[in-house]
Amino acid sequence: MVISIYQINIERDKDRVAFYGLEDLTEMKGEIKLDSSIYDGVYSGEVDCSSLEDVCQMFNLDHLSEYRGRSLSVSDIVEVKSAENVDSGFYFCDSFGFQKVEFTPLEKPEKATMRVLLVEPGKLAKEAFIGTSLEDMQKVVEGDIEQFMPFEDEVAIICNEEGKMNGMQLNRAVYAEPEQTELSYGELVLQFREAEKNGKHISGFIVFTEDSFDKPYPIEARTYVVSSNNKAFQPNMGSYSIYGSSLDGADVCVRLENYMEAECGGHDGWKIEKCYTQEDAKEMLDIIAGKFFVCAAPSDSEHFKGLSDEQMQKYMKMFRNPEQFFRMNNEIKAVQYNPEKNKENER
Repeated sequence: MVISIYQINIERDKDRVAFYGLEDLTEMKGEIKLDSSIYDGVYSGEVDCSSLEDVCQMFNLDHLSEYRGRSLSVSDIVEVKSAENVDSGFYFCDSFGFQKVEFTPLEKPEKATMRVLLVEPGKLAKEAFIGTSLEDMQKVVEGDIEQFMPFEDEVAIICNEEGKMNGMQLNRAVYAEPEQTELSYGELVLQFREAEKNGKHISGFIVFTEDSFDKPYPIEARTYVVSSNNKAFQPNMGSYSIYGSSLDGADVCVRLENYMEAECGGHDGWKIEKCYTQEDAKEMLDIIAGKFFVCAAPSDSEHFKGLSDEQMQKYMKMFRNPEQFFRMNNEIKAVQYNPEKNKENER
């Protein structure tokens, strides 16, 4: 199904008609005449949908990385360019379902954009959509761009090539990724029991397979951090329990042994994809000066791409808070702070 989506630009919506259904518009204006001048094209492409209801669900729950609009809502317009089960034309997203309407979009080519994490000195990092041309990227970083790829993921930090030389404000430090040691569940259990026998508490991570669940979850939702300080791993305990929390924070202190196939969950239980331990080295690799953004840099493409939901979540966590830098014992140190709390303290 090939579609385009148009949404009202709130800044140009002088009559405040955004989010009103066709019946309401008729009462307000006496006729249904859609003003294309207040609409912006926010998406155009092929989607895996067979109906307008599928489109509505996709652009409400499962946003594509290149989509740059709001969640699909009342007053939005979906143009069906080609589909097996839906006639071509323009469809108004009404209070209930879709209504076919007359609509003539402005003859203005849609500008290609990509979804990035924008990181500015002294500010919280945020999701943004920027143009994909070299000029657009140079405008964001305020100069010639430089690509920096210090991570295992296929993502790039795009920053000002001469940020430090030009005396731009120091922004964020880039740290080495934590070292992970992959091991089987049996090996993880042995490490836990050995640690507890020696009076130490350590943590490990258990990643469950996608097919363990009845709907797709990102890897952070399927990864649970577990401590050796559980009754299952301690000697001479009268009961058996394993508590863990998912990395996305949605599942906190869940009793896992009842769900796991490797424990009491049986054949229909959650299957383990892998386990690992992690050592946080926190080695500072570099400090970036001036604004920068994080985007996808797939190895099979010559172009930068928008971040996936999983990548956005990971790098938002990494770069969310700004940092202050200072020198101690001939080393540069960094301390994170929340600028919103600083503003509250100033009041």
